[in-house]
Amino acid sequence: MVTDMNEINRFFEERQVQLGMNFGLSRMETLLAKLGNPHVGLKYIHIAGSNGKGSTLQFIKEILLAEGLRVASFTSPYLIRLNEQVKINREEISDEDFVSGFQELWPIVQEMDGEGNGPTQFEILTAMAFSYFSKKGTDLVLLETGLGGRLDTTNVVQPLLSIITSISLEHTNILGNTLGEIAFEKAGIIKRGAPIISGVTTEEPAKVIEDKVRSMDVPYYQIDKDVHVHAIKQDELGQSFSFSFKDTTIENIAVKMLGRHQINNAALAIAAATIVREDIPEQSIRKGIGEAQWNGRFEIISNEPLIIIDGAHNPAGIEVLLNTLKTRYPDYRYRFIFSSFRDKDYATMLQLLDTEASQITVTEFKHERAANAEVLYEQCSKEKRELEKDWQKAIITGKQRTNAREVLVITGSLYFLSLVRKFVYSVE
Repeated sequence: MVTDMNEINRFFEERQVQLGMNFGLSRMETLLAKLGNPHVGLKYIHIAGSNGKGSTLQFIKEILLAEGLRVASFTSPYLIRLNEQVKINREEISDEDFVSGFQELWPIVQEMDGEGNGPTQFEILTAMAFSYFSKKGTDLVLLETGLGGRLDTTNVVQPLLSIITSISLEHTNILGNTLGEIAFEKAGIIKRGAPIISGVTTEEPAKVIEDKVRSMDVPYYQIDKDVHVHAIKQDELGQSFSFSFKDTTIENIAVKMLGRHQINNAALAIAAATIVREDIPEQSIRKGIGEAQWNGRFEIISNEPLIIIDGAHNPAGIEVLLNTLKTRYPDYRYRFIFSSFRDKDYATMLQLLDTEASQITVTEFKHERAANAEVLYEQCSKEKRELEKDWQKAIITGKQRTNAREVLVITGSLYFLSLVRKFVYSVE
């Protein structure tokens, strides 16, 4: 029996290596049934998407907190420590509650292991989150899918509302090789009786979502058709936009999170809040959007030299990162440090970085899914590439080389960023 967080972290790491990602809902349903189905009776907003899930969730949370609601959230992955994936309001689950929740599940995990039907690391964590939220009491749970939607561990709930933020090519070995196939998996979170909001505008995936909506006969709201943003302004201090949806129009909403994509995420969040919370005051919307922040998403972690970390883990994310850099720092040169999981489309990501980089350093980190630095190196242009297997040394060297009017950007994997963030803050 585990007794502290260190033992739980080791167990989860070993479990991930042992079982990996094994999709399907039967194990999760069995695990929850043996636990007493703690997920039943909670109210959910369920969020899927290739990019933007965490940011959209954070915008919704801050709006609802401004209303005085008690809001739980389950997100993945974490940046600093495991606890941050399970929160009520802004407070992470305590080590004591985490250990207690794990110990509650431990006999069930052992029983299922003995039956040859052992739950994965993510299934155990999700079940713990449901149990914790049920015991603590919440007004609403914001639930982010881990991967995909249709067969994702979280897809055992009946939500009040579903959101699909975006569709891009990702996890093609699991979700499919086309945008339509990936959209089919994401659209699996659409349930009868629950409206759906979509940030997807590309024709092929949008049609897949629309077909699913018609088959389920649920209200459907799409950005640019039903949810509108306009009067977008960006300057050195931040950005703002105006919003309209149904009978609601709000002018000049300030956004702390940077990047044009965050305006769409904020608009999806406002629409969601107005659906689940009728007559929500404009003041709460402004306060929530203005205060929301999400670490690891175009996050400035140093000003001298200028260092930005960004969890761009697929080609669409890299394109957004580059667009944001060119908007915020048009006269700067961009140095990149890149590392990735090997099941990501790192070749395309590096090709995109090549178009704007003054220099790229590829590196690697310790994880069973991490790509080898030599493999990444072969995907870069000869003029700009550099290989440094020691990621900590790559960062130290990168900081030393970054001059005025240059940005050091560290990207490629959220797991990698979790290591980077701890390292950078520990040596300052």
